[in-house]
Amino acid sequence: MSERKDKLSGSGMAGYAACQGKFQLEKTCPEDKGSVYAEMGNRIHAYMEDPSIVLNEEEQHIADRCKEEYDKIVEALPLLEPESVTTEKRLWYGDQWSGQIDRIDHHGDTAVVIDWKTGRNPQGSAESNLQLRAYAVLVKKNLPYLKKIYVAIVQPMAAPYTIAEYDEADLAAADEQIQGIVAAALAPNAPRTPSPDACKYCRAKSICPEAQGEAAALAEVKAEIIPSLTDDQVADFLEKATIVEAFIESLRDEARKRLKDGAEIAGYKLTAGRTSRSIECPVEAFERLGINPDQFLSACKVSVPSLEKVFAAANDITPKEAKAKVEEMLGDALVSKTSGPIMTRAK
Repeated sequence: MSERKDKLSGSGMAGYAACQGKFQLEKTCPEDKGSVYAEMGNRIHAYMEDPSIVLNEEEQHIADRCKEEYDKIVEALPLLEPESVTTEKRLWYGDQWSGQIDRIDHHGDTAVVIDWKTGRNPQGSAESNLQLRAYAVLVKKNLPYLKKIYVAIVQPMAAPYTIAEYDEADLAAADEQIQGIVAAALAPNAPRTPSPDACKYCRAKSICPEAQGEAAALAEVKAEIIPSLTDDQVADFLEKATIVEAFIESLRDEARKRLKDGAEIAGYKLTAGRTSRSIECPVEAFERLGINPDQFLSACKVSVPSLEKVFAAANDITPKEAKAKVEEMLGDALVSKTSGPIMTRAK
């Protein structure tokens, strides 16, 4: 059993609010092993606690960006150096739920809560983020002498940092809200209400009857009637499609895992994955092939972000300065292409 002891988690608070029955159904599923990106995020979090940990180049870049954003937060807040710092500490609200908080800076009767987000999907502002609101409640519960708590979300690869301020009245209101979410999630027969926000990180998607119902409802729609749907119907079916896409991917992941473990699933089998070839060391490849530089370069494709990173390191400047300088120096040799409009969900 994990340190969470199979209890509610502050990091899942938004999901519990969106679907009250999510927690109880997830309890019937095994813990996720974690994706490559989750493992990378774990290594970066560990480094933020212990800088002696060795990261790869991409991880180090993200960690450095997190530090830069943290420094900006320190400058933005009217506080002196912290008297003490707590990192990766799990706090409990009674025995019902807990949260592992990335960093807490202690300043007398004030605290600053930092949450590192290392992915590329924006997580919303600190003010509206239920995970950070839950963390503010946890910190106040465990340190009742606090009169003010700042919470900040640092997501350098996705969006600028944001800060929210909680005074004692705000903390009391937040406590009432979070405890309401917890009570609803623990209620017998808590209803399940699938939605993109509720299903996004739910590990029970593949066994959720309500998500399966959304899939069945969508399957009944005939393609030829789509042009005749009203705008409201299109919006409703798009919502269902997002849920069903997550359900299908979760189902496929489960099937792959079972086939790998030796199960027999009628009509399906595992086959070898696709093989891709790449050049690990372009310099060595050029020397071995013995062709002239122009011929070799004609077969190469330059990654602009990688070029900017190399240029920044070579000239000891920031990534932002390197981007501007590379654009200036390359001029019309740098071609920008914009794809067609991208449809996203409005908040």
